[in-house]
Amino acid sequence: MAGPESIPDVLLNHGLQLIVTSRAPAADWHRLPTSPSVVEVGPFDREESVRFLMSNLRGLAEADVDRLAEHLDDLPLALDRAARLFAPGTTVDSFLLRVARDIHLLVGDDHSGAGAPSVEAAIREAVESLPAGAGMTSRSVLGALALMEGQPYPTPRADVPPPWPPWRSANGSLPPERQFPLHSLAAVVMPDLERRGLVKPVDGGVRVAWITGHLVRRVLSPKDHELAAQAAEMMLLGTVPDSPGTAAWEYWPSWRRSARALVAIDPGCMTTAPGRRALLAACDSLIAQGDARRALARLLTLREAWRNMEGVPLDARTQALDLLGRASYELGDLRSASSYGASAFRARRLANDLWERDPLALSGAAHWALATGHQGWLVKLRQFAEWLPDQRLALRIGSFEMLVRARSVYGLCLADTIHELLCVQSDLLSPEHPHTVFTMELLSDAYYRSGRSDEARAALSKVIELRTRTLGPGHPHTRAVVTKEHLRYHEEE
Repeated sequence: MAGPESIPDVLLNHGLQLIVTSRAPAADWHRLPTSPSVVEVGPFDREESVRFLMSNLRGLAEADVDRLAEHLDDLPLALDRAARLFAPGTTVDSFLLRVARDIHLLVGDDHSGAGAPSVEAAIREAVESLPAGAGMTSRSVLGALALMEGQPYPTPRADVPPPWPPWRSANGSLPPERQFPLHSLAAVVMPDLERRGLVKPVDGGVRVAWITGHLVRRVLSPKDHELAAQAAEMMLLGTVPDSPGTAAWEYWPSWRRSARALVAIDPGCMTTAPGRRALLAACDSLIAQGDARRALARLLTLREAWRNMEGVPLDARTQALDLLGRASYELGDLRSASSYGASAFRARRLANDLWERDPLALSGAAHWALATGHQGWLVKLRQFAEWLPDQRLALRIGSFEMLVRARSVYGLCLADTIHELLCVQSDLLSPEHPHTVFTMELLSDAYYRSGRSDEARAALSKVIELRTRTLGPGHPHTRAVVTKEHLRYHEEE
């Protein structure tokens, strides 16, 4: 029920006892002449939300139910509607996608003749009370957080030391009029929004709940949307290093904190060259962190959005194809990986006669050659890369070459060659670098095939230790090498 005005006078004046639920302020009900008993009920806590959903939804794992409750911000009305709308066999992702098209399904008032739901009306009132205008106002920042689809935003702070190794913020590549000292967000804007109950602190950052974000976006004016999109680009670029569209290993901690918010944002919000590069680097980061499926879905959306968007250069579109090929390869779809890689390679050759001097072009072509198992191309690409000042790419392509050769009849003779490559990578990159660990796994395989079981076992144990430390125990590459160790152990037994 919306509020006291919804109850006809004839009911109030006849001494009837009514039990109603309402989202109107308690003070409105206390002003009635009948002095009703008012009990205020807030949102569920997470344990209550999960218990409620688990008792009403069958066939969902507790982790999925917890994720659904988080998206619905533990709002009792939304949880109840979700329990009634959730069809058997539906996934949480597909359900959220469906209700996102009409958020009224989750927050709409039941009584007939209702206008805007009272939940939405409360959000509108809160948004309209916020300071507006150009720049980082409370309203534009709230809108920017709402555009991040419930993903946390790691708020930069002046009292936090710079990352090591230090990096240049991608925000510094924006035009001067688009730059802003983002640490002031943590000191002024975020506390104001938190006091109003519009954002929640999350592990060194803040977020707007998924359902609240949808409601905020519904009540923003077109001008507010435009300012929110500009704020979102400035805010997100302030949390990641400037890059050519790749997430360098030494900066992974920054990308881990920001990649999900970056890939959740509408590509139309990222209108500058640094913004587009950050989107690509975020997808690159997700692939490296073992979330290739999410990266693939986002890259497909990105490619479709950029197809008809003015101002997106060919190199950004081509790099998106490269990343689609990498994500497909990680997911075991070699046909798609080869197709995307071939398309990117053709585009670069047509657009640039000197593609063989471009590190991004060589890297993309190397991943394509790996997907197709084309050893001859890898040799040629490595030779091109050796002419570059930075030898890290040549070593990476050398690892790909060793992998393809190891799968051929020549694999038995590779252990010493791979060991030499590993020593160079360890010195240049560091023993913990993912590319070094990749080569170490190849060396373990080569030792094993050559009958050098003790050396193979020692190398594989080191790979497991390093992957667990740098990628985490749940990363697909970590799990794969642990499985390999178990299989070898049982084979030897």
